Amino acid sequence: MRSEKTKANTAIYGIIGFPLKHTLSPHFQNAAFACLGLNARYIPFETAPSCLRGVMRSLNALGARGINVTIPHKQAVLGLLDSVSPEAKGIGAVNTVVFKGGKTKGYNTDGEGFIRSLKSDLKFDPKGKAVFLFGCGGAAQAIAFVLAREGARSIAFADLDERRAKALSSKIGKVFRKCAVKNVPFSASRIEKEVLVSDLLVNASPVGMHKGDHCIVSPKALHRKLAVYDIVYNPPATPLIREAKKRGLKAANGLGMLLYQGVLSFELFTGKKAPVAVMRGALKKAVKCCR
Repeated sequence: MRSEKTKANTAIYGIIGFPLKHTLSPHFQNAAFACLGLNARYIPFETAPSCLRGVMRSLNALGARGINVTIPHKQAVLGLLDSVSPEAKGIGAVNTVVFKGGKTKGYNTDGEGFIRSLKSDLKFDPKGKAVFLFGCGGAAQAIAFVLAREGARSIAFADLDERRAKALSSKIGKVFRKCAVKNVPFSASRIEKEVLVSDLLVNASPVGMHKGDHCIVSPKALHRKLAVYDIVYNPPATPLIREAKKRGLKAANGLGMLLYQGVLSFELFTGKKAPVAVMRGALKKAVKCCR
C-alpha cells in the first residue's frame, strides 16, 4: 500500500521539444531528485508543434510541477503562459515553466547557465570585452542578452541568415545602450577580420555537431588572446575546440551551459539548492554513453 501511495504522489517534471530522442536532461535531473530523496520524476514529452497548446493544457491538468522547453517551442510557448519573468520577456524565449496553483510562469535559464559556465569553466569575465557571436538563433538570444547585461563592451553578430543577425543586433542595441553592436556580413574574410579584434568567440550555432563539419572560422583568426566557447557539447571536441586547443587558447564546450541551466531550472522547480556535483557526474556519464 505504501508503495502505491508513493507512486500516486510522485511529482512530475519533464521536458517538451521536438524531437527529443537525444535529450540528456532526464539523466541529471532524476539524479538530483534521487540525491535529495525527492519523490519526483523527470520525463521527456516529445511534442510536435501542432500539439504544443494541447500538451501544455494536459500537463497543467495532470498536476505537473514544472517543465523545461527546448527547440522548437521556446518562443511559441510564450503566448500560452499566465506570466513570464522579466529576463525571459527581455530575451523573448522561455526554457523553464513552473506550474503552481493552476497557473504557469515562464523563465529563461539558458543565458544565466551560459554566463555561469563562462565564468567558472572558462574563467572569463565579459565585462569590458569584445565578443564575436556566431549564430543568432534561440540560444544566441539568451547568450547575447546576458553578455550585454554583464557589461560586454561590444558584440558582433553573424549568421548564415543575415536577417537574423541584423534583428538580434538591433534588439540588443535597443535594450543595452552601452554595448556597441553590429551585424557582420556572412563571408569568411569579414568573419576572420572581426574575430581577430575580439576577446571572446562564441559558437551559438549547431556547426560542429555533425561528422564532416568544419571549423566555423579560419584557424588563422584564433589569436593568442582569444577565449573560445562552443555551445555544442556532443562531440565534446568540435573542430573549433580542437583548433583552439592546438593554439593553447582557453576553450570550453557547452556541457557547462547545459548543466547550469538545468541546475537553475531544478531550483526554480523545487525551491531547493541543487546538488551540482551529482548532476555534473550524471551528465558526464550520460554523454559518454551517448557517443
